Amino acid sequence: MIEPHHQPIWQAARLFLQTRSNERHTWYCYAFAQQLLALHPAADAEIVLPALLLHDVGWSTVPDDKQLLSFGPNMRYPELRRQHETEGVRLASEILAGLGWTAEQIAPITAIIDGHDTRQASLGLNDSLVKDADKLWRYTPFGLATVGGWFGYTTAEQLALLEKWLGYRFYTETAVHMARGLLANLNLHVTERENGMQLNADLH
Repeated sequence: MIEPHHQPIWQAARLFLQTRSNERHTWYCYAFAQQLLALHPAADAEIVLPALLLHDVGWSTVPDDKQLLSFGPNMRYPELRRQHETEGVRLASEILAGLGWTAEQIAPITAIIDGHDTRQASLGLNDSLVKDADKLWRYTPFGLATVGGWFGYTTAEQLALLEKWLGYRFYTETAVHMARGLLANLNLHVTERENGMQLNADLH
């Protein structure tokens, strides 16, 4: 799934992604970004994909016991949410420079990382695709289980929130369409689970 020439970035990033389910989250985001890029040929994959691999490395600098209080409905430490971005810029710069990337190549990547959660306005198409991929993972069974575990949401509460997000959380229509399809699949997954897979059996 990770493209061969991005494997060195991925291997370096993984060392900083061992909290908050970030390794698996990042892998999902990268996959969604690949799909978005296929439908947005004007975007630069060599900015978007490295940015996705590195966007959350900064969480490694935030104490584990404060991470879930740094974002979401129980946020008490917004400064730590911002810290994960600024420290992410520092770590991403060090990783890429260590792999031989030039300052000119690194700058647009770290510009996206710096503000990928807290900056409302998009810097452009590359930034929009990163932001959208960073949200699409929540529309998967993994996202549903992870976020529910973090914040104690019921499945119904999460599904309602994901439906609401379709109207304002995405930056491209492509991502909205993807999210709608994922949400339909997620609703089917939940229905099957709640009915003991009876629906699945009836369809065969």
